[in-house]
Amino acid sequence: MAGRSSSKKAAESRNARANYVLGLLGGVAVSPPQASKEAMQYYARAAAEGNPDAQYQLAKLLVEGQTLSTNNRAALKWLKKAVEKDHAASQHLLGRMYLKGQGVTRDEHRALELLRQAAISGNADAEYDLGCALLEGIAGETDAYQALRWFRLAGAQGHVQSQYRVGYALAHGAGCQIDLQQAATWLRKAAINGDPKGQYEFGLLFIHPDYTKRNEEEAFRWIRLSALAGFAPAQYQLALFYQAGEGTLASYEEAFIWARRAAAQGEAKALILLANLYRFGAGTAVNITAAYAIASYLSATDNPTAAALLQTLEPQITSSHRSEVQKLLSGVKSAVELIAVISAQQ
Repeated sequence: MAGRSSSKKAAESRNARANYVLGLLGGVAVSPPQASKEAMQYYARAAAEGNPDAQYQLAKLLVEGQTLSTNNRAALKWLKKAVEKDHAASQHLLGRMYLKGQGVTRDEHRALELLRQAAISGNADAEYDLGCALLEGIAGETDAYQALRWFRLAGAQGHVQSQYRVGYALAHGAGCQIDLQQAATWLRKAAINGDPKGQYEFGLLFIHPDYTKRNEEEAFRWIRLSALAGFAPAQYQLALFYQAGEGTLASYEEAFIWARRAAAQGEAKALILLANLYRFGAGTAVNITAAYAIASYLSATDNPTAAALLQTLEPQITSSHRSEVQKLLSGVKSAVELIAVISAQQ
């Protein structure tokens, strides 16, 4: 029985390898039977024979999760060979490497050129990255209208982040006229596909004063999904929903939980909300020291709301409170650390 089992596994392995090689010969880079060294060997052989798909896959394996300069240089060599054959995915990856200065001197103009070549060939990832580059002004070229055009093309191919970008642009008038109905169509696609930002923006539409399908329960549902995925702005908005009882039953306890989660990620508005919840003992015990510590931390970043809160709290602060606040803030370098220290003392 053991011999038969061993023979069966060997046969399966041979078949998998055969299918992989046939895939490469047919011009389609399929997944190798195993990752790691064996995968590298398969791709290396096919890459050396001039297969651009294999050259791309080999380069991708070399740069993904790798920081060694030798890996980056080797990837660069194979990508340039594939780019000579107008291989779109390689143009995209090489463009990203030029953009980051990974294995090559950073060159925004060359990066933009490569991204555009890949985007023109219909590579959705390149269309998205080109859109982002045009929004951010890479190589001095800023064009929100053209960025939206590339996001639309990528989004039509099912690129989820692009679907979110199109929806956001239509909702806020970035490179186009505001169109909430069209925004909803695109944001819904991104939201259904699990994009936290898309879920958040789609949820916000349902409480937008100009959206014809206003629905607080739907807003709560989508923003909660985004919050559960860890998106800080959604966590803050969810805290507001619970605080006001909007789209759900009011609960200061839930408001406190979500405000603290968002605050721990540095969300400034959530930090202010959390400070006020501590101040009034809403959803938690009254903690003037924590409220004052949070307001002090934020005021150092020139936050006007935090400065106003500090003035409001001043009459309630004793010398003992000030001493405790100094201890809390001692050595704290981020909101994450501050919230962790406060939580540990409760």
